[in-house]
Amino acid sequence: GCAMAAQKRGMFDCAFCRTPIPGNDADRLAMVQTRVEKKDPVAMHSLGEKYCHGENGLKRDMLRAIKLWTEAAELGSVDAQYHLGGRYYTGEGVEEDKPRGICHWQ
Repeated sequence: GCAMAAQKRGMFDCAFCRTPIPGNDADRLAMVQTRVEKKDPVAMHSLGEKYCHGENGLKRDMLRAIKLWTEAAELGSVDAQYHLGGRYYTGEGVEEDKPRGICHWQ
C-alpha cells in the first residue's frame, strides 16, 4: 500500500505525521498511543496486535487487544474485524461465539 510505496521512494517516516519513526520501543509506543487517542483505527488495530502478542515491551493482554480491535472495527478497520472474528470463533481472549466470529468475517 501507501507505506510500501513511500519506502520504495526512500521515505521511512510515519505515514500519518511525517516524523521519523523512533528507534526504541517506548517512543514507538508513545507515537502509536498518540494516534490511538485521536481515534485512528489503524493505530488501534496496531496497538491491539502488540497487546495480543506481547510486543514492544507490553505484556500480553488479550482483553485490551479485544477492546482496541472492537473500537477500531467500529471505526471501519477491516483488519480489526478479521482479528475479532478469529478470536470470537476460537474463544481466545473472549467467550467462544462462533456465529459472532463469522459475522465479523462477513
